[in-house]
Amino acid sequence: MLRYIIKKKGKHGFIDQDGQEVIKPIFEIVSEFNEGLAWAVTEKNGKWFSGFINETGDWVIEPTFSGYGWSMNETSLFSEGLAPIQADNRKMMFINISGDPVTDPIFDKAYHFSENRALVSINGLFGYIDELGHQVINCEYGVNSAFAQNSRFSQGLAAVRFSRGQEGLKSDNNFGYINKIGDIVFEPENYHANAFSEGFAMVNDGYDYYFINLKGEIPFERLSQTATSFSENLANVYDHDTECYGYINTKGDWVIQPKFASTFRFTEGLAVAKRAGMKSSGYINKTGEIVISEKFKIALPFKNGLAYVKDKKREGYINKLGEFIWKSK
Repeated sequence: MLRYIIKKKGKHGFIDQDGQEVIKPIFEIVSEFNEGLAWAVTEKNGKWFSGFINETGDWVIEPTFSGYGWSMNETSLFSEGLAPIQADNRKMMFINISGDPVTDPIFDKAYHFSENRALVSINGLFGYIDELGHQVINCEYGVNSAFAQNSRFSQGLAAVRFSRGQEGLKSDNNFGYINKIGDIVFEPENYHANAFSEGFAMVNDGYDYYFINLKGEIPFERLSQTATSFSENLANVYDHDTECYGYINTKGDWVIQPKFASTFRFTEGLAVAKRAGMKSSGYINKTGEIVISEKFKIALPFKNGLAYVKDKKREGYINKLGEFIWKSK
């Protein structure tokens, strides 16, 4: 069953793919559904408590956990049967789908599992635990806190920041890539590094942005400006000469010429884009043709056939024809 978040009078609930309200908006905060469960926050006697609901809105894990703090910024999601949640001591821990703790509440920050590893931090340093809660890679690395999910494991590798003296390094705060047992696969020589996606990762050496492949090779020329990860075999790239965004393929060739003021990644064959000189965003296809007109102040990528948008008068979800299937009143 597909569920989409809605908000009415300050409360959150869910609709289905037809725009029908299936879970009443009674929650303070909710996450998206993942593995059949959504994190939800309810109010009791002036305090917020969180737990997990199923796709009919029933509590599966009762709201006995904190509804404040870290979970509000890094929403708890079940992934690979486990979820991070904040305990009474304001530390993070992991629980299973029965609500039983798998780890002690000892982490300052914790993220959902990816490839049997979860990123966690203790005293400002990051490492990884496995599905049994064992710390398999010690908390001794840094990450970019604003983009911590760039340090999740993807295609067997994770980007982490090394400190001066660590592993004999002479420089400080460079990113490299490690494998699932903590071995260095690609040396820490980048100022910034993204997670791998579709065989490539975007990195920055302090001067240029470029992609590397899973062998650490640079498969095509360096880019003059920033780019995003590949999605559906395309990456949106800023072109310095035109001062616009376009899309390249995995060979580094322009597939959609740079003519947009802003672009997002492709999902389900469509991408959010705003042409130069326009004030609103619409959606393009993989030939760069605008297929949903530029009329939205906010537009998010499509997921399971629908996309969240907001125009001057309303917000809601549209289908791939640009039709509202649900909108606020």
